Amino acid sequence: MRCLEVDFWRVTVESRVVKYIFSVILLFIFVGCSTLEVENDYDDKYNFSKVTSFIVKHNVKEGENTLLNDRITDALERVISSKGYKKENIAELIFVYHYNIKDKVDIRTDYQMVGVRRYGYGGSMVATTNSYEYKEGTIIVDALDAKTNKIVYRSVGVLEVEQKDTPQERKKYVNEIITKLMEKFPKKLP
Repeated sequence: MRCLEVDFWRVTVESRVVKYIFSVILLFIFVGCSTLEVENDYDDKYNFSKVTSFIVKHNVKEGENTLLNDRITDALERVISSKGYKKENIAELIFVYHYNIKDKVDIRTDYQMVGVRRYGYGGSMVATTNSYEYKEGTIIVDALDAKTNKIVYRSVGVLEVEQKDTPQERKKYVNEIITKLMEKFPKKLP
């Protein structure tokens, strides 16, 4: 009878270990696929249908990555042009953007029962704490009316920043982010 209890306990512990490992793998899959959370706001009294032109401006701050600035500017110009607006030096809409990248730590504690016997008696609770370090990026794109200098459209995106190895991968990544960020910006009607 003692052998049966040991085998039962071994099978229970092994199946729990497999479940735990599987859960951790799923966690990394879902956490690894960072998603852009987008929030949009706009002036509902502003008539976007009368607007035909735009320009993207960005004041470079000391220490900013000018390569990233160029990629964001190019992506914004591409996306806004694809919506039917024309890029001009003197424009009706002025797009400005700001971004921030900061280090974050996610700490999670998982509690598990170990050594539980057949009828639920015995055993103990074990806490496992894991930390996950990542970079969180926030980008804000504002569209300002050139006459009033007031914001008429704002898009804010927050995401876990993925590390890219090549300039081509970085450009593609920025294009994907800006495309998603500006997805709800109104198209120019013919």
